[in-house]
Amino acid sequence: MTVGSRGLGIRLDAYCPVCSNDSVDRGRILALDYGTKNVGLASSDELGITVRPLPSLPNVNRRDLMRRLKTAVRDNAIDSLVVGIPMNMDGSAGAAVQGVQRFIEALRREFGLPLWTVDERLSTVEALEIWRGMSTRRQRRYRTVDSLAAALILERLLRES
Repeated sequence: MTVGSRGLGIRLDAYCPVCSNDSVDRGRILALDYGTKNVGLASSDELGITVRPLPSLPNVNRRDLMRRLKTAVRDNAIDSLVVGIPMNMDGSAGAAVQGVQRFIEALRREFGLPLWTVDERLSTVEALEIWRGMSTRRQRRYRTVDSLAAALILERLLRES
């Protein structure tokens, strides 16, 4: 199974740092750090130069999450999506990857936008370090550390594409 721009993209069973042979088309990209409690969001500008974390979304149920994501896509004029894949440190796919794969399939059905995946190993650890250095006011703005992890995922995609 593949995802990506114009049907050319990554195989969900073949993971790599940026899992696509396609170049990333510029336009606003929404990064998603999927979690069972929250989904972190970050977006780029249309040139792929700047990345900004957005408030994370609670992951209460799939219908509510998709409704909120539709709003985020519309409000931020999103052209494509990137989702972090939580690979194990040894590069193998753990149990969490299956949940993300189901989420990716739901995104493909719901949005029909180009979609990339990025290996997100250590993004949460790095995001936690940044989070701890933020003021309480800035932390409240993003709700959770997940949006910082999404920003790191997006930066990785832009850097490696």
